Amino acid sequence: MAGNERRDPFRRLDDEPLTGMVANTMPPILRRPASERRTAIRPSEKRRRRRRMGITFSDTNIPERLRELARRWGMLAPDGKSPNVSALVEYLLLPRLEAAEHGELDPPGE
Repeated sequence: MAGNERRDPFRRLDDEPLTGMVANTMPPILRRPASERRTAIRPSEKRRRRRRMGITFSDTNIPERLRELARRWGMLAPDGKSPNVSALVEYLLLPRLEAAEHGELDPPGE
């Protein structure tokens, strides 16, 4: 759709009377279950799900510190503007992860 063209939600109603709208109810044709997506899941979304992880840091400054370091090192997302924090975290994390897996690091608290 270009410009200010918008979808007409009533285009499939033909000449049905819209009495339901007056009574503050939505005609059944306009209802969509809350869980229903507008588009099908794309293959890239399926591939990404197994790689994705949400992390909560102990300090609110850590996310901004990561963004700033990614900018300073020129690690940018594909858009070329925003910092690629995922690539930075992976770069910083992998050596420590491998060391921990090989028993070269003590677990936290020891």
